[in-house]
Amino acid sequence: MAKLEMLLKCSDDAHWEFTLAFEGLSDVDLWRRAHPKLLSVGELAGHVAYWETVSIASYLPEGSPDRIVSPLVDKRLDYYTNEVNNPVSLELGVDDVLNELKKIHAAFRNAVEAIDPDFNDPIPDRPGFTWGAYLRYQAFHIAYHTGQAFSVRHLMGHVTNDN
Repeated sequence: MAKLEMLLKCSDDAHWEFTLAFEGLSDVDLWRRAHPKLLSVGELAGHVAYWETVSIASYLPEGSPDRIVSPLVDKRLDYYTNEVNNPVSLELGVDDVLNELKKIHAAFRNAVEAIDPDFNDPIPDRPGFTWGAYLRYQAFHIAYHTGQAFSVRHLMGHVTNDN
């Protein structure tokens, strides 16, 4: 689990960086797109939340305290090609989305720790993926969408922190 713990910490860091994209963001701009082909910061957050939830859901028993339930876990937010022509706007503000993101990431982390897989253990429902490869990708996935969130903010003319 030591190698996986390192990857979970990378995921923690990526989530922390993602929260920076919300600093100074208004509720009005959370679900606004800077361009019709670019997802909003809210949609990007929902996408990250969706995949962090879906990827672990099948490993959690019903009634598990780590079972993730959130308005951000919305099938409409699963993939860009599904979203780009069907904008999603939820009845959540910036603080709500941030709280949901943090809750989901904590539950994801707890679930992985409870499963306690080995770095090289295969993931049964993801052919060709080991837990190590998956968690490495998960940290990248969050970081990638963090960059997109900052780009959306910049295109809307926002002045952000140092990103």
